[in-house]
Amino acid sequence: FLEGMISAPNGILKLAMLKLLSESSLSGLEIQGQIERTSPGNWRPGPGSIYFVLSELRRKEMIVELPHKGGTTRRYVISSKARSELSKSSGEARREIRRQVELLTFYSSLVGDTSLEQSLRATSSQIGG
Repeated sequence: FLEGMISAPNGILKLAMLKLLSESSLSGLEIQGQIERTSPGNWRPGPGSIYFVLSELRRKEMIVELPHKGGTTRRYVISSKARSELSKSSGEARREIRRQVELLTFYSSLVGDTSLEQSLRATSSQIGG
């Protein structure tokens, strides 16, 4: 386990990849870099995870590989089929975020950090479910 890195909840890599590919065409390496930059450096999914999810998304027709313009870099974009999946996944992610905040609220109460606990309770109530 690498210090400073966080473990990501199930499904977040798929959601992150669909979101990024809905904004522009990217290669697997570019997806990895974007996630690392926007997480900020706390999460760096490995190439095996990236390419496994890319393969699954292609198989399910959620992304499309763009034609090569010279070179060997494969670039992908989200399919129209996946746009509705992205919306559905966002709702599921919202529920997971709330669950994680509730867990952190409990954790902060265990260590006696009442100000953090109160902040997290307020955040949890704003998330909805």
